[in-house]
Parts: sequence; structure tokens; C-alpha cells
Amino acid sequence: MIRKLWEGLLDLVYPPHCCVCHHILSTRFPAEVLCPACLTTIRQNFPPFCIKCTRPTGKSLKPFCNSCYDFSPHFDFAWAACLYEDPLKNLIHQFKFEEKTFLHHLFARLIVSFIESYHLDIHQFVMIVPMPLSSTRQRERGFNQSLLLANKLSGHFHIPLSTNNLIRIRHTESQSLLNRKNRWTNIQGAFKINHPSIYQDQAVLLVDDLLTTGATASEASSLFKKAGAKTVGVLTLAIAHFE
Repeated sequence: MIRKLWEGLLDLVYPPHCCVCHHILSTRFPAEVLCPACLTTIRQNFPPFCIKCTRPTGKSLKPFCNSCYDFSPHFDFAWAACLYEDPLKNLIHQFKFEEKTFLHHLFARLIVSFIESYHLDIHQFVMIVPMPLSSTRQRERGFNQSLLLANKLSGHFHIPLSTNNLIRIRHTESQSLLNRKNRWTNIQGAFKINHPSIYQDQAVLLVDDLLTTGATASEASSLFKKAGAKTVGVLTLAIAHFE
């Protein structure tokens, strides 16, 4: 009762607003951070996909996108729920750089919807691993956005979370500042697995917020493969159009 009264008072003084158009929302539920009109403008990923990374291939009849042809990432496949364009692009920026961590409720819901819409076999995986940040980036941001998403997905699908085993040992230049080729060299040697035996003969799902070239996910996946993982999948909220 007291909580409801407090939330009612908050709504009067600080009514919740849509994170895109800033119109007042009718609810303060964690996942309801967009008005219905803005929610419909988020473009979900849809086929035809690259069979490796689910990047849209458009009218191309090729089974792989150009990035997967050129660089052959180490993960077995990747799933991406949405396309990295506005308004989602702006929302991800708010999430990572403006401390709007409550957005992870919406993002997890979008990922779950994608998995269920295409009947993806999420339960083939025995553990979920969030993409780690470097200690420098963790201090700057104050949280790991991939861990927030991974924790939510772990709870929804009842798949155990593996944290603090895959770690980032080298702080690298931001991938967003580099071209396609340099992203692959920039990330080399950035990760370490403390206890590789945990992943022996296991199916591992690596969770991150965004797949661009796939270089970061590929580098981490190569360590899982060296540890003996039988399957390495990657799951992200969004995927960038080929640059």
C-alpha cells in the first residue's frame, strides 16, 4: 500500500516520459519506457539473414554477409534481435552513456520476442556469458550493460549465468572509432578465460548489446573454442548494417 502511494506521488511530481518522444506515459512499469507509437518504430531484424550472423542480406542471394565472408568469425552463429538504427540506436546510447540502466527491461523483452518469434533453440545452451568490459571501461561506466541483459535473459529462460571467468585483460581503443579491418586487429589478445575446463564440451551463449563487424564476439569465441566448447553462439540486442 505504501509503495503504491509513493509511486502515485512520483507520477504526480515526476510523471514517466517516453525516452524517444518525451510524451507522458500512463505507467511506470520498468519495461514500459516508450509510448506505443515509438515502440513500433524500432525495427526488428527479419530475414533474409546471413546464416552466420543474422545480418540482413537484403536482395542478395548469398548465404553469408560480406563481413562473414571476409573475416570468418569464430562463433558458430549469432542472433541479433533488432537493427541498429534510430530510435534504438539512440536508446542504446542512453543506456550505455547516460546511465539509463532501466532500459535493459525493454531490451531484454525485444530479445525474447525475437527468439520466440523465430522459435530459436535457446535451450541448446547450458550457460550464458556476458561480454566483459575492461576494468577501465567498467569504472568509467559504472556497470556492464551486457551483464544486465545477460542476467535478465538468464532468469527468463532459466539458463545459468557464467560471470567473471571470461575476463577482459587489455583495455582497447573503442571499436566504434575504427574501420572494419582495424577492429579485428584492435581486439586481438583482449580476453582471457580463468578456468577453461568449465566450457569443455559445453554449448555457450555469449551476450552483448551490439554486433557490428563481429570482431569482439569472434575474439571471445575463439577462447571458448580453445577451451573445448562444442558450440558458441552469440546473442545481441542489435546488429549494425554493413559499413
